[in-house]
Amino acid sequence: TGDITEEKDGSGNTILSGEIKNVGNKRADFSKIIFSFRMNWQGDTKTLTTFINGITNTFDTGIVSDASLLPGAVGKFDLYVPHDFGGFIGYSYIIDWEEYQ
Repeated sequence: TGDITEEKDGSGNTILSGEIKNVGNKRADFSKIIFSFRMNWQGDTKTLTTFINGITNTFDTGIVSDASLLPGAVGKFDLYVPHDFGGFIGYSYIIDWEEYQ
């Protein structure tokens, strides 16, 4: 929902943050955003992934996720890009999730 904000912290790390809304009609488990950073004009890329801060859910298998979003719910995310990651000229992202019982 809205724009992704980009800030620098005191150590020169870049922080990307925002919110994601589950617009589906089922719970989205292990919700994450995979960012692909374009490092230069030659097309070199690097990827980083961040999970959404959602609700905690324990599945029948005993596995626990704190990145589940119920239908209509909004979850926040923060991605810390360390200063030694290198400079980048842009980024794109995809949103990914699973559905478990």
